[in-house]
Amino acid sequence: MELGLRHLRVVVAVAEAGSVSRAASALRIAQSGLTAQLARIEREFGAPLFVRRSQGVEPTELGTHVLLGAKGVIAGFEELVASTRRRAHAGSTTAVRLGGVDSPWIPAAAAALRGLLPGHEQITYVEDSSAEVVELVRTGGLDLAVITEFPDVPAPTDHRLVVREVDVEPLLVGMRADHPDAARDRVRLADLARHDWIAPPDRAGGLRRSLRTACERAGFAPRFRHFGVDQATAATIVASGTAVGIFPAHTGHVPGVVFRAVSDEPLWCRTSLLWQPGSPVAHLAAELVGAVVDERFGRRPQPFRVLDRVTGDYPRAG
Repeated sequence: MELGLRHLRVVVAVAEAGSVSRAASALRIAQSGLTAQLARIEREFGAPLFVRRSQGVEPTELGTHVLLGAKGVIAGFEELVASTRRRAHAGSTTAVRLGGVDSPWIPAAAAALRGLLPGHEQITYVEDSSAEVVELVRTGGLDLAVITEFPDVPAPTDHRLVVREVDVEPLLVGMRADHPDAARDRVRLADLARHDWIAPPDRAGGLRRSLRTACERAGFAPRFRHFGVDQATAATIVASGTAVGIFPAHTGHVPGVVFRAVSDEPLWCRTSLLWQPGSPVAHLAAELVGAVVDERFGRRPQPFRVLDRVTGDYPRAG
């Protein structure tokens, strides 16, 4: 086996997760497959990279050496990708590059930019994580970005960049209308332990990890059985009674489905805009956030109130 970048990513993922099982979940591969792959990687390096303990894994001295080098190689590769993207689009001097994680705020930001910069072309990228998005903004690969933050999954920060919060939106549990808990205003995650769940998309900026952590605090591991589905498909699955899922508070009426707030582990999504001080959109700072919100809600009042930052709770979504 010839070692490559993907093998270094595996080593870093295991180290950051602290266990093979959690790393396998994050990488969306079977634990047995990851265990075998890690064993092959260690054979290629010539010695174990991790010490296996009952509570997880810890890097050996050699593993620490490999991790330091691997992170540098991965960062260098990502910088190469970002710089190549910049060069690829350098010929279009009027193009504004928008990016972010998968979110309904991406089309809202795109529409706002079209209105504020009508003479500019626009290029949009959807990335896998807010960390990747922040790095692209930092290295000049994006002019404007949308990033998200969820409970237990804070958004990455960089003091050199301008950040403007757009909103904090409650996230609701969607369930079939005849579900036993549907008559309640709020539900407890702990009461949903027996159900199958729709896994939030990988490109949702950390929502899946946030939901898993909240469920674990409520005393169970969510059984994710449906992957890679968009919101409309997720609602159809919920209506069939097959599973429950997480939806934004703004979700409209779906026949056969009700949406309820969570009482024991409130879920929310904080959305922010991000740009460099020298970005082509920097001069629009005073107008940008308002324009994006107007595009998202059609100049109507927001259909919810933001999270209470003191109590960590939010009022019931209307």
